[in-house]
Amino acid sequence: MIRTILFFVYFWLSVLFVTPLGFVLLVLDWLQLQFLTRPLISLVARWWAKSIILASGTKTVVRGLENIPQDKALVFVSNHQGDMDFVMMLAYLPRTVGFIIKSQALFLPFINIWIAALGSVFLNRDSLAKGKRSIDIGARKIKNGRALCIYPEGTRSRGSQLGSFRKGSFKLATLSGASIVPVTVNGSWLTWEAHKRIESATIEFTVHPPIPTAGLEADARRALPERVREAILSALPPQAQPQTPAVSAAPVALAPSALD
Repeated sequence: MIRTILFFVYFWLSVLFVTPLGFVLLVLDWLQLQFLTRPLISLVARWWAKSIILASGTKTVVRGLENIPQDKALVFVSNHQGDMDFVMMLAYLPRTVGFIIKSQALFLPFINIWIAALGSVFLNRDSLAKGKRSIDIGARKIKNGRALCIYPEGTRSRGSQLGSFRKGSFKLATLSGASIVPVTVNGSWLTWEAHKRIESATIEFTVHPPIPTAGLEADARRALPERVREAILSALPPQAQPQTPAVSAAPVALAPSALD
């Protein structure tokens, strides 16, 4: 319990510490000074995320960073076991990554500033039309050089098992012509979700080879969810074999759903 209290004290103090800088960087980004803001946003986000990992006592095993293409439009697609998935993305991906996240996250104090600074897209899931508009905004961001992450399960699994993928999640990549980079996170649920307290755990973070989407025929686009899912599943333990349908027809998923 003491470890958990100390962790959350550090978490909120660190968020408060970086919030003023995040606000300044967000304003400068809106003023089209991305050449200045994006390297600083990446640096601060990576420092903060690695400090959170250290404070939690988490050990990490990172593989496959060499699979991430440079200077290409990218969508990272990952499984979603727990809250620490979000932190792992910020800590280890060599590119600044934003998230497709529910619109209610706009009202999270202090954290909302950095969510926006990362280039995240706020998704209104109460309206199909507004949801599609958000995906269009995300596709434009990707074409303009942003990298985004989406969790096609739509919620944390709170375990090692892989849930169904929502087909609509993949429109972010196909609309922008981006390459999909599958990412497997294994063990993140053990840091919090398994016990409802902070526990030491080992998290494996595996980046798989990219899957281009530009110029794909209709059949190949329809096969993307299963293709990406199989890549992610390949780095999960045997007990992760799903008992749910592999692919759902639901329109879109959210990230990080820890904020639900």
